[in-house]
Amino acid sequence: MRRQLKWFVFAIAVFILSTVFITPVSAATSCVFNFVGTRMVLTNNCTTDETIVIPQGYTLDGMGRMITAVDPPGGHFVGAVVRNEGTIAHVRNLRVTVSGLLNVCDGGADRLRGIMFEGASGTIINNKVLGVRQVASGCQEGNSIEVRNEPFDGTHPNTHYVTIWANTISDYMKTGIVANGDVNANIQFNILTSSANQANLAANGIQVGFGALANVRFNIVGGNTWQVNDTAAATGILVYDAEDGVVVRNNKIYNNADVGIYFIAEYGTISQNIVIESGTDGFYDVGIGNYGIGNVVEHNIVQGYDIPYEEDF
Repeated sequence: MRRQLKWFVFAIAVFILSTVFITPVSAATSCVFNFVGTRMVLTNNCTTDETIVIPQGYTLDGMGRMITAVDPPGGHFVGAVVRNEGTIAHVRNLRVTVSGLLNVCDGGADRLRGIMFEGASGTIINNKVLGVRQVASGCQEGNSIEVRNEPFDGTHPNTHYVTIWANTISDYMKTGIVANGDVNANIQFNILTSSANQANLAANGIQVGFGALANVRFNIVGGNTWQVNDTAAATGILVYDAEDGVVVRNNKIYNNADVGIYFIAEYGTISQNIVIESGTDGFYDVGIGNYGIGNVVEHNIVQGYDIPYEEDF
């Protein structure tokens, strides 16, 4: 039964498959920005009912202030709270949240996100993405930070490089940090609590998938569990169909996760992680699942799991 776990990965609701591009719009917003050189400086705590777009090559500097997404009159908020316009963007020192969003499921470009880069290189550093979710929702959306770039088939015609460092993420809906497609992501020193919607969907802390390459190090990740049925598993760190050579090292996964580190990729490294279970079990209970060939799994500390390590390839 445990070895059947990897075949249920489709139900983990890994994120991909629609080409996403949002045409820049003028948001109905109270946000005021001061443009200094290539800095887009937020001058006030504010609300918006449409996406805030970062111009090509600019840095959105939040200065510790908050952008809150709300539903527009007669509708509901769609897409990312903040996203890029062109091929280079940066976000730093920003706080992002939502308030009272309707529980409406969307797909493609309309999926709810906090900060998203689509087809862009840049940095996402020292931000707080808090409670980007619909209350009690089972919608397959609500990612706090998402970076993505087509194609998603493992080829790399135009790789984009993104650094995701020192962000704090809490009460997310589906995934805390997502890197998908033709991206090379440096994901380090982030702090993530568990998903807020675990009773409604199988959530993941950090996901690297569909051809992405990533260095995932020194993150603290709250685990996630799914107790509804055995067709899905929730994870701390999920690596699925990623590029060869993904590194998952020196991370701490705490609380509880159906699978602490779920790794379906090849020639990667899973080392020096601390994976601790201290909560209620779901239908699966695996500390580190290594389901790809050529991976180096060494010097990890795994505690509290029925199956500390599982391999099946």
